[in-house]
Amino acid sequence: MFGHMEDDAAKDFISSITPDVMKYLDRLAFFQKLDDLLSPREDPNLRRACGGDYKLSESVLLKSGVQQADWADIFGVLHSKGGCCDCEILYNVSESSRLKATYWRNQAEGSQNPASHSGE
Repeated sequence: MFGHMEDDAAKDFISSITPDVMKYLDRLAFFQKLDDLLSPREDPNLRRACGGDYKLSESVLLKSGVQQADWADIFGVLHSKGGCCDCEILYNVSESSRLKATYWRNQAEGSQNPASHSGE
C-alpha cells in the first residue's frame, strides 16, 4: 500500500513539472536536435539508429549543457508522454518530426519502414 502512495506521488510530481520541462526542451531545440540525429535533413547516410534507449537523447542533453541531475525528471516526463526511447520521443512526444513524417509517408506508399530499433 505504501509503495502505491509513492507511485502516485511520483506521477503527481511528473505531471506537475511536465509543462515546464516541455517548454525547456522546446527552448533547447531538443526535439529538432534529436530529429537531426535520427532523420538527418542533409545526408540520410548519417542517420543514427535508435538503440531502444535514451543514448542519443542523453548526448543531445549533454551537448546542450543540461545537468545530469536533471535528466531523471526530463526522462520521467518524456516517458510519461510515451517516449520510452529516442525514436518514440519523436513519434509520441514531439508535435512534429521528420522521422514521424517519413514513417507515415512510407506507410501511405506501402514502403517498408526501416526499423528504428529491434522489436519495432
